[in-house]
Amino acid sequence: MSSTRQISGAVRRALMLSAAAATASLPAVAQVKPEEAPQVETIVVTGSRIPQAQLESVSPVTSISSEAIQQTGVTRVEDLLNTLPQVAADYGAGVSNGATGAATVSLRGLGAKRTLVLVNGRRLMPGDPTQNGNEAADLNQIPASLIERVDLLTGGASAVYGADAVAGVVNFVMNDHFQGVRFDTNYSLYQHDNRDKSAQAANTLFGFNPPSGNATDGYTREFAVIAGSNFAEGRGNATAYAGYRRVGAVLQAKRDYSNCSLTSTTTGGVSVLGCGGSSTAFPARFNAPGNPRQTLDPSGNLIAGTPPLYNFAPLNYYQRPDERYTAGAFVHYDLNDHARVYSEFMFMDDRSLAQIAPSGAFPGAGPASTPSGVPDGTWLVNCDNPYLSATEVTDWCGGNTAAGDIHVAIRRRNVEGGPRFDDLGHTSYRAVFGIRGDINDVWSYDAYGLWGTTRYSEEYFNDVSKQRIQNALNAVRLPSGQIVCRANSQGSITAPGCVPWNIFSAIGGGVTQGAVNYISIPGESKGGTTERIWDGAITGDLGKHGIKLPTAHEGLGLSFGAEYRQETSELDPDITFQINDLAGQGAPTLPTIGGLHVWEGFVEARLPLLEDIPGAKSLTIETGYRYSDYNLVFGSTNTYKAGLQWAPVSDVRLRGMYQRAVRAPNVQELFLQQRVQLDGTTDPCAGATPAASAAACALTGVTAAEYGNIAPNPAAQYNGLVGGNSSLAPEKADTYTVGLVFTPKFLPDFNATLDYYNITIKNLLATYGANLVLNTCLTTADPFYCSKVHRTQGTNTGADCSLWINTDGYIVDPYSNLGSQRANGVDLTSQYRLDFGRAGKLGLDFVGTYVMKFATEPVSGLGTYDCAGYYGATCGVPVPRWRHKLRATWNTPLPGLDTFLAWRRVNGVALEWTNPSPLLNAALGLPVNPGVRLAGRDYIDLGAQYTFGGHVTARIGIDNLFDKSPPLAGFAYIGTVFGNGNTYPQVYDALGRYAFFNLIVNF
Repeated sequence: MSSTRQISGAVRRALMLSAAAATASLPAVAQVKPEEAPQVETIVVTGSRIPQAQLESVSPVTSISSEAIQQTGVTRVEDLLNTLPQVAADYGAGVSNGATGAATVSLRGLGAKRTLVLVNGRRLMPGDPTQNGNEAADLNQIPASLIERVDLLTGGASAVYGADAVAGVVNFVMNDHFQGVRFDTNYSLYQHDNRDKSAQAANTLFGFNPPSGNATDGYTREFAVIAGSNFAEGRGNATAYAGYRRVGAVLQAKRDYSNCSLTSTTTGGVSVLGCGGSSTAFPARFNAPGNPRQTLDPSGNLIAGTPPLYNFAPLNYYQRPDERYTAGAFVHYDLNDHARVYSEFMFMDDRSLAQIAPSGAFPGAGPASTPSGVPDGTWLVNCDNPYLSATEVTDWCGGNTAAGDIHVAIRRRNVEGGPRFDDLGHTSYRAVFGIRGDINDVWSYDAYGLWGTTRYSEEYFNDVSKQRIQNALNAVRLPSGQIVCRANSQGSITAPGCVPWNIFSAIGGGVTQGAVNYISIPGESKGGTTERIWDGAITGDLGKHGIKLPTAHEGLGLSFGAEYRQETSELDPDITFQINDLAGQGAPTLPTIGGLHVWEGFVEARLPLLEDIPGAKSLTIETGYRYSDYNLVFGSTNTYKAGLQWAPVSDVRLRGMYQRAVRAPNVQELFLQQRVQLDGTTDPCAGATPAASAAACALTGVTAAEYGNIAPNPAAQYNGLVGGNSSLAPEKADTYTVGLVFTPKFLPDFNATLDYYNITIKNLLATYGANLVLNTCLTTADPFYCSKVHRTQGTNTGADCSLWINTDGYIVDPYSNLGSQRANGVDLTSQYRLDFGRAGKLGLDFVGTYVMKFATEPVSGLGTYDCAGYYGATCGVPVPRWRHKLRATWNTPLPGLDTFLAWRRVNGVALEWTNPSPLLNAALGLPVNPGVRLAGRDYIDLGAQYTFGGHVTARIGIDNLFDKSPPLAGFAYIGTVFGNGNTYPQVYDALGRYAFFNLIVNF
C-alpha cells in the first residue's frame, strides 16, 4: 500500500498549496516557505472514481479548505454553505414554525432532496422521517472541526453516485489521518443595535413595545477534541474525535424589525407600515348565530366588536436553541501491499427546541357538526352554563337557559398557558467497513459496506386538545353550588380531570390554572430512517497494458462495479397527532412506513485522445453509465455521462460535460398517508369584495348568495388534501456544464474558472400547489383543476364555501409527476497570490454566481414562470440574480499573524406578485407593502489569527461588521417555512453582527 500512502500524501500537500487549477477554493494563504509542487500520479477527485493525472474535473468543483471554514467562525455547517453563491437556503437554525430539527443543503435552489451529500465520497444517510421533511441528509452529523475540505460539484452525478445527485454533490472530506492531539474551542454571539425607525413606529402604532438600543444574545459555545496517531510503523492510523455544542436562543422580541408581523395599514387615510397579527386573540372573539363579532371588555362584559389582533411574533424563536454531542473514529490499516482495511464510525445526538406563540381555540377547530353530520368548525356551548353573563344568555340563547346547546365560533388565544414549544431530537449512527488495495500495478479494488440510521423523537408541549376544550366549555352548577364540567355531572366521570374553561366572563375569576392544565396536552412522535449500502468497484489504468492511443502518453482509465442500496423510513405519532386533536397543528400527523431497495451496476471510462502536440496540450474524453433496478412500480433507470476536456495550451483548458441524472421518489413521496393540511395562501373568492368575479368563483362551487360572504383566513392559510403516491415515476434531469480554466504562465500565482451550467428536470415530483390549482381554475375554467376544489357545503353556517374553516374544505393536491424545472447560470471563480516581500503576502479568493434562469413549468402546457430575481409563496426563498464572496487574506510580516477580510454580496429580489407571468402576477393592494422588493445586501467580515509557540492558534472576528439589518417582507408575502421574523434568516444575516473567538491548541 505504499503507493496509496504516497497518493494521499500528495493530495494533501497539493490541496494545501491550492494547486487545483480546475477547482475554485476559498483557503487562507498558509504562512509557509514555498516548496516544490509534489509529483501527483493518481488522484481521485469528487465526481469520478477514476484516478486522474491532475487535480482536475470535467464537472465544475468548488473546494473550501478547513482554514477557510475556520475563518468564518461558524460552528454550524449549514451556515458555512449558505454563504456560498451556489447554495440556496433550506432547513437550519433560523427556522422555527415548521422546523424539523434537521439542517439541510440545497444546491442551485433545486431542493435538498436533489442534492446528494457524501462523506469521504460515500453517502450520508437520510436524517429526517417527518412529513415536513424531505428525507435529506442532516448536516448536524458533520463535525466541523474535523473537515479537511468541502467539495461542491455542479450538475448531475448519478452515473457515478446514483440517484439524488441532480443539482450536484456536496462531499465532506474528513481528516482521517490526524496525528497528535488538538483541542478546539469556539465562543460566539450576536450583537445588534435596534434602530429601525419605521419598524418601531409600526409597533408603536399598534400598541406594541419594540426593543431599542443594544441587544446581545445567541451565545454559542463549542468544544471539540481530536486525537490521532499512526501505528504499526506507519502502516495504520487511528483518528478519533468528540465534540459538544450549545447554541442559545434568540427571540423575535429582541429585534425591532421582528417584534411584530409587518404589513400594510392605513391611519388617517394614509397608507403606512403597520403590524399584523392573528384574530385568535385575547380576550375571546365570539361569532354566535345572529350575533357576529362579539368580545369582552376589560371588565369581562360582552360587547360588540373584535379584540385587537394578537401579536404572535415576539415569542417565536429567531434562532432555535440547540445542544449537540458528536463522536467518532476513522481507522485504516495496511494488511500488506495489496490490502488496506478501513472503517469509519460517526455518532451524533442533537436536541433543538422550536418555539412559537401560544395555542388556543382557532377558527374552524371546533368539533361541532350540523344536524346532518357535516363538521362546521364551531364549539357547542350550553345555555345553562353558569359562567355565561346575562348578556350572553340573552344574545345567544334568547334569554332562555333551557335552550340547550348553541353553536359558537370561538377564537381565543391560550395566553395563560404560554408559548408552544417543540422538543426535536435526532440521534444518528453511521458506520463504514471496507477494504481496498492494488491487485497489481494496473488494477485496484475498493469494497465497503455502509450502515447509517437516524432515530427521531418529538415532544410537542403546550398545545391544547380540541376535545378537552369542548369538555371544558360546557359547565353546569351542581345542587351543592359547585361548578363542574357537564361531562362529569351525572354521577359518572366521562372526562377525567376536567376543569371548566371560563372564557365567557369574569365570573369566578375567569380562566384558572386548573383549566389550563386540563386543556393543555403534549403530543409525541417517534421514528427513524435507515440506509444500508454494499459497494464494490475495480479500477484500472490500462495504459500500463499498452491500451492507449499513439497520440497520447496516458492510456485508458476504467472503473466498474456494483452497488446495493436499501432505505427504510418510519414515523409513529401518538394518537393525539393522528386524530388531529391538537388545535395548533393545522393537520394530523399520520403514521408512515415504507422502504425501497435498488441493485446497480456501473462503469466509467476516461481516455486521453491527444497529448503534447501542437494545438492540443491535452484532449481527453470521459464517459460513464449506471443501470439501476428498483423494487418500485417504475422498475429501472439508466443514467449516463459524457464529457470532454481540451487544453490547446497549458494556460487554457476548456471543459464540457453532459449528464443524465435521476431522482427516484423517496419514502415520504411514495407512502405518506393522505391528510388535509395547510397548503395554500389565498382564496380570491373570499372577502366582502372578492378579487375574482362571481362567474369565475361559481366554477369553484360558490353560489350567488355566497359570493361576497366567504370569510377570508386572517393568517392567509388554506387547506389542501396532500399525501404520497406509490405510482410515482422518477425525475429525469439533463445537465450541461461548459467551462474555461485559465492558468496563465505569465501570472503563475493566478487562476480563474468560468463555467456555464444548465440543469433541466422533467417529470418533476411535486404537488400542484393549492394556489396554482385555484387560480388556474378561476382564470381558465379548466374542469381538471376546478374538480380539485372542494369547498365546505351544507353547514348553513359561515363555514359554507370555506377552504379553511374545517377539513371538509380543501384543494386536492397529492404528489404527482408534473412539469419541469430549469436552472441555468454562470459561475466565476478566481485566485490570486501576491508576494510583497517584507510586507507579507496577500491571497485573494473569489467565487460568484449569476442566475440566468430559474424557471418552472408546474404542469406541462400550463405555462412557465421564472423565479430568477424573485421570491414569494410559490418561488420560495429569494433567488438573487447575482451573489458573490470575495476573501482577502494577508500574511503579515509579523510571524504567525494573519488577517482576513471578506465581502459577501446578495443582489436584491422582487416579490413574485410583480412577475410578468400570469401564474405569479397579482395585485399588490395598499401602496406601502413591505417586501415588494428586498434590497440587496453587502456584508463585510473581518478577522485575524495569531499562531504562537507553533502549537496555539487564536482567531477572532466579526461577520457583518457594519450590523446590516436584513431586508424585510410582510408575513403574507413570505409564505414559506423558511421565512421567519419578516425575512429569511437562512439567506440574510438576520441577527446583526456575529462575533466569534476560536482557540486551537495542538500537541
